Amino acid sequence: MIHISNIRTESADGWTKLIADFTYNGGGVLPSFEPVIWLAVKDEDAHMLASDVYDAFVLIPLYIAMYYKQDLHIHGSVSKKLYKNVTNNLWRILCDFSDDLSRVNFTVDGFKIADGNPNIIGTGLSCGVDSLSTVYDRYVKEDDLDYRVNALFFMDTGWNGDFLQKQSMDLCLERYNANKKAADELGLPLHLVISNFHAFTYKLYYGVSMQMGYFANYSCVMGLQRGINKYYTSNCFSYNQMLKFGLKRKGADFSEFSEPYSVPLIQTEQLELVTDGCQYERTQKIERLSEWEIAQKYMSPCSCRSYDSDVRHAVNCSSCRKCMQVMMTLDAIGKLDKFTGIFDVNEYRKHLRYEKANAVYNHFMGIPEGNEPDIYVFLKKHGVKLPSFPVAFIYLIPTFTKKLLRKIIGEKSYAALKRIVKRNHSS
Repeated sequence: MIHISNIRTESADGWTKLIADFTYNGGGVLPSFEPVIWLAVKDEDAHMLASDVYDAFVLIPLYIAMYYKQDLHIHGSVSKKLYKNVTNNLWRILCDFSDDLSRVNFTVDGFKIADGNPNIIGTGLSCGVDSLSTVYDRYVKEDDLDYRVNALFFMDTGWNGDFLQKQSMDLCLERYNANKKAADELGLPLHLVISNFHAFTYKLYYGVSMQMGYFANYSCVMGLQRGINKYYTSNCFSYNQMLKFGLKRKGADFSEFSEPYSVPLIQTEQLELVTDGCQYERTQKIERLSEWEIAQKYMSPCSCRSYDSDVRHAVNCSSCRKCMQVMMTLDAIGKLDKFTGIFDVNEYRKHLRYEKANAVYNHFMGIPEGNEPDIYVFLKKHGVKLPSFPVAFIYLIPTFTKKLLRKIIGEKSYAALKRIVKRNHSS
């Protein structure tokens, strides 16, 4: 059985942690997880931490327990609403999402609503397309104060790399500082939240931080529910894409698999989580943002700045798939010139033929990766010339060969081979 106990706050070096002990006893073998699970904020934000309930430490331990077929007991109180939603409904969604998960006994000592009188309406800011879309709609365009965002959050829950690697925190702080410039210009506070949740997720199996990343974000929000009473979580899939491609994200990305109907279950009596962005296709978001000066100055969709890349760019690389999708959309509507301060148009042109072929291939194969089916329809609608499917397929044969090689020799061996080839080529 997995036990979560002894919730408390600890302060050091300007940070205050909300922390609980994570212990295991019983049959079976588990990896050597961290002895404690925690999230932390700067001391000035410590008043938001809900230290009287264990709501922040439900989702990650539950996922781990379900993966290892271990019961879970929390030695303290949680929100009754959250507990009932998890035990009555959410377990079924999780089991449908991953064949590695099984229902387990989840018990707590009691129920309690977190103390406090929260008044923050928040959302995350990464300056990606989805987060900017939410800020644009729920802050810039929203005039109802009961629904208007009044604070932004940047959470380090695994998106910046392995918890055990120093560069993970370095990248987190680098990205936070970049996003704070946008927040300052918007006139909103940007609260930094760090955690060791990814010390647990990274020890399960490859890719699980993507699968559980949103669980970690929700957990951080619940840990701050003395301050937050409404939080918008940005989703990249539209409702239509969720219906069309949701099952194809099974075992890959929980938010794209089920967020519109799972997030309403991840609530407490005083904290409401709201999925935002599903009302748009991604290209619609980009088109809506294309005249917004904040987006023109700070949009950062680049996947080369993500946790799984060896490459770092001070600005967008203008060649990865995410950059290319945004630039292709802007190019199609004649707005690319407004974004030349953050994108390299010459670099974009070098990779345009390849990404057009990708858009065609993924549309006809019904592949949801990167939302290319959406970009294909958008480009066709705006009269952009695209290759036929046979031409696109032939052009992509080298890519298919590389993917097959990665599958055969494994990710680590493939990465090592790439470094050797790059070193030999440069010499």
